[in-house]
Amino acid sequence: MVMMHVVVAGAGGIGGVIAGEIALAGGEVSVVDGWSDHVAAIQRDGLRLVGPAPGVERTTRLPAWHTSECQQVSSIDVLVLAAKAFDNQWLAPLLAPQLAADATVISAQNGVNEPLLAQLLGPERVIGTVVLFAAAATGPGQVRLDWRPTLQIGELDGTLTDRLDQVSTELGPGIDVEVSENIWGAIWSKMVMNCMSNPVNATLGGRARDCREQPGPRRVSLACGSEAVAIGQARGHDIEPVSGIEAERILVGGAGGPGAADLAAQWEATAAELGDVKGSMPTDIERGHKTEIDSFSGFISREGKRLGIPTPANNAVFQMVQEIEAGARLPGPQNLDELLRVLG
Repeated sequence: MVMMHVVVAGAGGIGGVIAGEIALAGGEVSVVDGWSDHVAAIQRDGLRLVGPAPGVERTTRLPAWHTSECQQVSSIDVLVLAAKAFDNQWLAPLLAPQLAADATVISAQNGVNEPLLAQLLGPERVIGTVVLFAAAATGPGQVRLDWRPTLQIGELDGTLTDRLDQVSTELGPGIDVEVSENIWGAIWSKMVMNCMSNPVNATLGGRARDCREQPGPRRVSLACGSEAVAIGQARGHDIEPVSGIEAERILVGGAGGPGAADLAAQWEATAAELGDVKGSMPTDIERGHKTEIDSFSGFISREGKRLGIPTPANNAVFQMVQEIEAGARLPGPQNLDELLRVLG
């Protein structure tokens, strides 16, 4: 089999780990990133991966380009977009001229990005992807992974194809790749989970597990999840379980219906699996970076209006995070009462 050239656009936590694991396995991979110091460090010293076990560090060499140098990247067989979702609108067209005629495009990002990428780069190129691990860029040339890299991939029409197997092989043995016949259900499972954690935690300023362990945040979390499930089902998706919990239970119990107490207990029981991870959105707020709230609660809010489905919890969280980004509100537990009043 001829080795394929994989290009990872966005070499932060997720993208850096994916690129690093491919390189360590001997694959042909390059990275493109807009952080000049990060690119320079990779060019000079290589890319360093720290974790997931304590004290484990690995360094690998691979080509690194600044986004202003995209025209120098050789023909791309597999494009892994791992920048923030809001960058796709300009980043995908920037890389389009470098794509091989039969290139495959993957969104290793939060949110539902496949429709936009299909529009920008061609529907025949895009496969669905779900990232199932946490990682972070901890400095120029260095990324930290919190657990073993795992991805789900699948054709958007649910068929099993040779290219899914080929992409799995190209990503290398350092990344666990699961092929799904229901990738839309997996994408929406991740969307529901993100809405239940990342934005809620961003408003309250704690750890991701707080939205599962603490009664008030948990109530807001489950309400956001119920609304997200309702939207996903209205779009025709068979949503996969969320942290092992059936989507239908979140839909009903998260809205305070039958099974609410059992759902709350089960959601609380999943908290330990998160460790002390904060989540990408609270981290972005701490660093003064733009968040992906528009792809989470904002997306659910817009879809709710389009479909005629009420989404008060996601609406409130969306507005709060926007206010925090604008400097008009501080994140913290003082926001909880306002969120709970929305729920009645």
